[in-house]
Amino acid sequence: MEERSLARAAAREHLALSALSRRISDLEARSGVPLLLRHDRGVEPTAAGEALVVHLRNVFTLLDRIVADLDAFRGGARGHVRVHAHMSAMAGSLPEMLAKFIAEHPGIEIILEEFTSIEILHAVQTGTADVGLLSGTMQAGHLHAIPWHNDRLVVALPQRHALLERDHLRLIDLLDEPFVGMQVESVLQRLFRHQAEALGFPLRERAYASSFDSVRRMVEVGLGIAILPAIAVEPFTESMRIAMRPLEEEWALRPSMLCVRDPENLPAAVRLLIKYLTDEHAP
Repeated sequence: MEERSLARAAAREHLALSALSRRISDLEARSGVPLLLRHDRGVEPTAAGEALVVHLRNVFTLLDRIVADLDAFRGGARGHVRVHAHMSAMAGSLPEMLAKFIAEHPGIEIILEEFTSIEILHAVQTGTADVGLLSGTMQAGHLHAIPWHNDRLVVALPQRHALLERDHLRLIDLLDEPFVGMQVESVLQRLFRHQAEALGFPLRERAYASSFDSVRRMVEVGLGIAILPAIAVEPFTESMRIAMRPLEEEWALRPSMLCVRDPENLPAAVRLLIKYLTDEHAP
């Protein structure tokens, strides 16, 4: 029901499609009611299926928490936490914070992966990630969101660019320049596109990249300018031929957040990590 597709669910659970379909049919036969409506585009839950999933989620969450808590009591804090984070968090202090957390809690294994904010929301919703760190501008839906920290957007320019004569820049000052951006549909790129359209101008989008490093390199060689989090620019202004200027826009202050599915039923290891990230260790 989370994937809305038998094929995607089978791939996610490493099952043969025929085996998954048979299990669902057996469950429907036992319950005496249809749980899924099958069609060419995938499946949709029936009312009975929706009711069953609510109970199953609670059961599975409770079982996971029982196992994790017993592990934690048996030999000190233990467990596995799957963390999905967006690029800004990965470029900032998150890796260092996680390294310190692991050093303090050697029984807890952290699995860290980088995804876009949209992908992170889906991962937390479907249970493939325990904790998501993503843009605070996203709508968390039924997930529990915890404010984390803010980063500020700045303008990255090649050295000796004419705009460096100004101490501060606004978006209107940049719209004649070619832009180097992140993926076409990334949260950042859509933000810049929307703000430019609100001013009545299109962005001159020249190039796209999948990492801050690639964006910095293209700015350095003069392909265009970029708007990036300050943490992705400031540390590199001496080692690369790039410079930065503050972006004087209200939306340039970007919040980040943590999100989880159910804060009342988190495994002990996940609760420890969230407390670590949000208490005195928060950046």
